[in-house]
Amino acid sequence: MDTCVGFVTYGGVEFTKLLVESVKRTTDKVDMFAVVGKVDDHDTINYLTKEGIPFIIHHTNMGFPVGVNDIYDYVWKENQYKYLILAGNDIITYDYAINSLIKQADETDYEVISAYQYDVRELVKDFPEVKETFLGRDCIIRDFSTEPWNKFKGGSPVLELADMQMFDIQNLCLYKKSVFDRVGYLDANFYPAYFVDNDYARRIVLSGIKNCTLLNARFFHFWSRVLKQGSGGSAPHFFEGNRRYYISKWGGDYSYETKTPELAIFDRSYEFDAVTYWKTH
Repeated sequence: MDTCVGFVTYGGVEFTKLLVESVKRTTDKVDMFAVVGKVDDHDTINYLTKEGIPFIIHHTNMGFPVGVNDIYDYVWKENQYKYLILAGNDIITYDYAINSLIKQADETDYEVISAYQYDVRELVKDFPEVKETFLGRDCIIRDFSTEPWNKFKGGSPVLELADMQMFDIQNLCLYKKSVFDRVGYLDANFYPAYFVDNDYARRIVLSGIKNCTLLNARFFHFWSRVLKQGSGGSAPHFFEGNRRYYISKWGGDYSYETKTPELAIFDRSYEFDAVTYWKTH
């Protein structure tokens, strides 16, 4: 295989199962690799073992950026994959999505190719009959067995391109190795998750990396599982802390940046100390 689908988990094995099952159902062109981010998450470990999916385990909560960096090392340092498709742990891939990403990568010089989200809020709006499946404004799912996401039939095998636009770079997004060679790792200071996508996207754009979104490559997103769909390894105060760090790093809030820090990160030696610091600040 030339392509690996990588994902970071933090509990919620029901969501992991849906992701894995959707990948296996919609493509035969990928391997998979996981980072188990929650300590003593035996449910996820047992499931991944049963499915034959290789994984590594974090023995303390190191956060999403460190998990993705572990995926980068597995895909491009320990192995020789051409492409990484980074997938969120709370998504379901629709038909054609992954194969479209790979086709676009094979046939063009785009280096970052994002799929296009369809989230639970859109689902409830478009199909009011599924509203009772979800609880409250946060749309917390009550019953997985009803599979309400299957109401949506918007995927297509016909590639539809949005040039130089990245609508989502970490929920279902293909990266060529050239991206890692130019900008490297995620910044682990964005613990445990928030604003790291903004930071990485800005580094990609300022590095001149050619990117796009495939509007036909659709995936379902449960939306904010980290905080609202059960254990996610985070808490609301981290959002504001990461926002402050983003402003200090870039000289302004998102879309109001005034500084350009070093765009490439190739050193991981600081990660444990950074995570330890941000856990208590």
